[in-house]
Amino acid sequence: MKPSTLIHSLAIGLAALTLAGAALAVEFTGSGFLTLAAGKTLSKETPDGYTVVDYGQGAIYNTNQWKIGPDSKLGLQGIATFNPQWSLTAQAVFRGAANGKADLEWLYATWQASDDITVQIGRKRLPLFYYSESQDIGLSLPWARLPSQAYGWDVVNFNGANVIYHSKLGDWNSSAEMFYGNETRKNNPYLQIYSGPGSHTDESWKNIAGVDWTLAHDWLELRFSAVQSYWQTSDPSTGDVTDNGRQSFLSAAAIIDYEDWVVRSEYSKIDRPKEVASPEHDWALLFGVGYRFGKWLPMITHANYHGNYTVAGTPNERIDDLALSLRYDLTASSDIKAQFDILHDHSEPGINTFTNSGRYGNAKMITFSYDMMF
Repeated sequence: MKPSTLIHSLAIGLAALTLAGAALAVEFTGSGFLTLAAGKTLSKETPDGYTVVDYGQGAIYNTNQWKIGPDSKLGLQGIATFNPQWSLTAQAVFRGAANGKADLEWLYATWQASDDITVQIGRKRLPLFYYSESQDIGLSLPWARLPSQAYGWDVVNFNGANVIYHSKLGDWNSSAEMFYGNETRKNNPYLQIYSGPGSHTDESWKNIAGVDWTLAHDWLELRFSAVQSYWQTSDPSTGDVTDNGRQSFLSAAAIIDYEDWVVRSEYSKIDRPKEVASPEHDWALLFGVGYRFGKWLPMITHANYHGNYTVAGTPNERIDDLALSLRYDLTASSDIKAQFDILHDHSEPGINTFTNSGRYGNAKMITFSYDMMF
């Protein structure tokens, strides 16, 4: 889809929803976000390798030419408010990584049961990690993109229900959430990274159940989450279904904004103990430090992912990324960024099946981006 056609379609959609809201005496508000990014792999250890920048969306750089697709996206969000207690939220995201195809990321109803309790039913982001809900909004990030080593996973949404309870614990603001649901991804782009762009595998997460808890006071914010589900993969060409058993996710994050200092840190642990191919245990870590100079925010961030498989002969996966990023705030609702990544691939041969070495390979890459909200 051409950018001009996309923007024209979104404008028509916004106008139609606004007119419909006026006719039904419903208050409608709309907003959006945009990231335009260009990136290039500067050097690559494995000539036929590739650099993954978003596992969940299958976004990769695989040439030494400038590309604008993998990190670019356009999102549109609308909220229809029926009364102080009830509202409906929808969000669609058009991604360069998906050749402009739109994904419905949010579609949920909200019931404000009381000042402290919120109930939501529908389609939402799966809150595995700190930035899960805002991961598409480039303006909310200090980096050009989320560190893929810490944020890349098979499923990023769920269909179900959640309850949020807001309270005060002394001087701390507390927000606790419980959620339950299911999700199916047809032709999962995450799995194509490992099996090849021509592969086709569907994936389902069933009985997703989890909790997350956020505590905030002054310059410190802490978040903890625990999620588990059962998961299956299937081959639509053969009808074969593989039951991979139970999986669990644990994560903890500490977010610091102290005077001009910025610290972002998060740790996660993933277990898939009954996976048919090989029991899997994964760890991911990110730690970044920056210092604001007026509108400038330089930052250095280290991210690491380690996938460990316990069956002999199954290759382990480990990737380290050292990112040097620079953000400049143009306005309160827009910024520009530059980022230089140094990636070290410590994976064993055989991680993926469509490069000669079966590894990603060490790489260096540079990215420039423009973010805005409207």
